[in-house]
Amino acid sequence: MRRGWLSLGAALVVLAAAVAAVRLARPEPARPTPAPEPARLLLFLVRTEEGLLAAVVGSGGSLPPAGLVLPSGLALVVPGQGDATVGELGILEGRTAATAVSNLLGVWIAHHATLDAARLVELIDRAGGVSLGGRTVTGEEALRQARSAGAEGWAAVLGAVLEGVAWAPTDLPDADSPTAVAEALNAARGARVMVLPAEEVAAGISRADPEVLRSTVTALWGFPDREVVPVVVLNGSGHPGVGEVAAERLVPDGFRVVLSENAARFGQEVTTIVVPDEGLRTLGERVRDSLGVGEVRVAGPASGMADVTVVVGEDLTP
Repeated sequence: MRRGWLSLGAALVVLAAAVAAVRLARPEPARPTPAPEPARLLLFLVRTEEGLLAAVVGSGGSLPPAGLVLPSGLALVVPGQGDATVGELGILEGRTAATAVSNLLGVWIAHHATLDAARLVELIDRAGGVSLGGRTVTGEEALRQARSAGAEGWAAVLGAVLEGVAWAPTDLPDADSPTAVAEALNAARGARVMVLPAEEVAAGISRADPEVLRSTVTALWGFPDREVVPVVVLNGSGHPGVGEVAAERLVPDGFRVVLSENAARFGQEVTTIVVPDEGLRTLGERVRDSLGVGEVRVAGPASGMADVTVVVGEDLTP
């Protein structure tokens, strides 16, 4: 009897060793790499006598903080107002400017802050200067480089400012949420700052390729690599601001307003989402779900700019 138990024990040991050997010989299946957590984005604007300095700063995600300088001549659509350039955003309210840049990039920018040049100089000097090109410079010297050296100069200065300036809510009176913006800027210390690549299409006007925009926001801030779907938005109600409201609902869901203007007539009661054929009805329903109102209608042909046209009615209010 004792010998039987010993034999059984020996057999179990052999079996366990065999299972372990099989496990060692067969590698464990690779676990999928978790997607990076997207950063929180902030539109950061500085008004100077020579023009507007603009950048988007991202921090708080699983990737290191990063900034993206927007060239002054970069063309974009201001939903509800039409075509503009980045340099013209300074005359807009901060939220409207942030919505326009969100629409350009295809990702939502939650916060915005605007500084006058004198205030930026003051903050740099309060910090004892910032490091540029291996030396410490004053606020005036930093501003001079940002204004005179083009987008690359502003990128260098912004990186130095993010590295060297500590922000308090009281430093940001022209921000949607001074506390949240100060936290975002402080979290962006050490951010890598680059200039958005763009191609000049006319004197002083440049455009960014949609695929470049898509890859840039994914690489810098960890947003999902997704196609941004173009949409035309026409104001059929006559109420001001409805184009911006439509963009605020569409952009976070992966749409981009490529044309924003008035419809042929006002007074339309129901928002209509028009697609050119039945095969695109599902896309139209996605747009309707993002807007939260409206009805989908099939009526071709397409506009030539987008497969979906939204004619905003009275049911979508600012």
